[in-house]
Amino acid sequence: MRLFTEIIPPAYFLPGFCLTVAVLVLLSCVQNAIHNLPYYRIPAVGMSRWSLFDRQANVRFMASARALIREGFEQGHTMFQAMFPHGPMLVLHPKYVDEVRRHPSLSLEEAVKESLPVGDYPGFEAFRGTENHHILLDVINQKITRNLKQYTISLARETELTLDEHFGQPQEWKSYCFASEVPYIVARLSTLVFLGEQVCRDTEWLDISVNYTLDIFGAITALRRWPPILRPVVHWFLEPAQKLRKRVQVARRIVQREMRRRQHEHKPRQPDALDWLHEVAGGRHLDVTTAQIGLTLVTIHTTSNLLTNVIYDLAANPQYLPPLREEIQSVLETDGTFHKTSLTKMKLLDSVVKESQRLNPPGLTSLHRYAMEEITLSDATVIPKGASLVVSAHTMQDESIYLNAHTYDGYRFYRKRQEPGHENKHQLVMTSAEHYGFGHGVRACPGRFFATNEIKILLAHIILKYDIRFPDGQSRPVNWEIGQDLVCDQTVQVLFRAR
Repeated sequence: MRLFTEIIPPAYFLPGFCLTVAVLVLLSCVQNAIHNLPYYRIPAVGMSRWSLFDRQANVRFMASARALIREGFEQGHTMFQAMFPHGPMLVLHPKYVDEVRRHPSLSLEEAVKESLPVGDYPGFEAFRGTENHHILLDVINQKITRNLKQYTISLARETELTLDEHFGQPQEWKSYCFASEVPYIVARLSTLVFLGEQVCRDTEWLDISVNYTLDIFGAITALRRWPPILRPVVHWFLEPAQKLRKRVQVARRIVQREMRRRQHEHKPRQPDALDWLHEVAGGRHLDVTTAQIGLTLVTIHTTSNLLTNVIYDLAANPQYLPPLREEIQSVLETDGTFHKTSLTKMKLLDSVVKESQRLNPPGLTSLHRYAMEEITLSDATVIPKGASLVVSAHTMQDESIYLNAHTYDGYRFYRKRQEPGHENKHQLVMTSAEHYGFGHGVRACPGRFFATNEIKILLAHIILKYDIRFPDGQSRPVNWEIGQDLVCDQTVQVLFRAR
């Protein structure tokens, strides 16, 4: 400080400091405005193409995304822009889905990186595009997916235990907020494969697994309210970001404790993702804790949301429960217990889940990409370099593709598989230009095979163990729409009764 006062007279120090801060803030505002500058000559919906400071555009999108997307296509556009939370985004018609999923210059990794204001801030490690990302993909594709067969019986056994703990054996109808219960159930089953049996029953770890994702999106929302130039300082003082850092500290302690325990363990056990992370890393830099948090980040809530949608649909359509039970019991009587092949044989169960995902996908859009260069599509539509884009998912409720598209039909995909030559098609894990609830193409959700097995095991147990229905007067709840995201109503009660 003395050096500064010797160079700058005290009378000028405070005004100079204030001027510097003002200039930095102004530059940040200009940078933010440029980032939110609409794309030139591309139709805009719900936003002004001429205003740099249309603050209401994002508010309109968050409240009315479905209506705005519909409006864009009803105006005859096959590509238009809307103001998403992180800036203008191009929304493409579903007819482009195959071009988007195949184009080498449309990057998912860059799209995620561009949309998240997380920098190198501590606590946000699991969301950063570090080397861990590629290691995680290798672990999911090369290890978890290929070892589903070995884990099916263990997952079924753990499912029995956790369902008894959460729902018990009520002899009369008992009310549960299923959407609140299921993330902890999914977290426990997922952790069995990620960190082993001991950690999967650790309530402290399960709390981190469920709540880290909620906290990180809260922290990102809070960060977006600040100009980019101030975020490296502001994040230290934001309560959601502080909670994230504390959760990472606790997670690191739990993972390191488990690694130390294994060093002194001599009895054989099933390998899990903690083993596979080190094996697959092959000398590459690896932060095991943030890799484990990354696995939970991409697994718990997406799986829980789909599972909740299925339970809501079955509670609203109980006529599907008897044939589902018959199918599940028949397969288990033949196979003796749960095997990976047993789950494949449960075709009606697969169809029921796929239909729930068709009507209630994770979002109104899919295939989030970033254009690494200017791209011209087959009909001469031009995507500017540096543009972020998504593909509308409304084709999944298109009457020209699906008969009675807005009506739940649990047999829809079961019937399709009865057609000659289609016996192995239309499965939940398969993606297509008509159904991309898991994305589409080589960048489709790599964890969908594990999620599908986990969901089927859970549903089979629930369907065999319980009767379920909604309370009198309760119909199938409409999902919450938060911008383009579709989230199950978290307040709805579902009645369970032991069979």
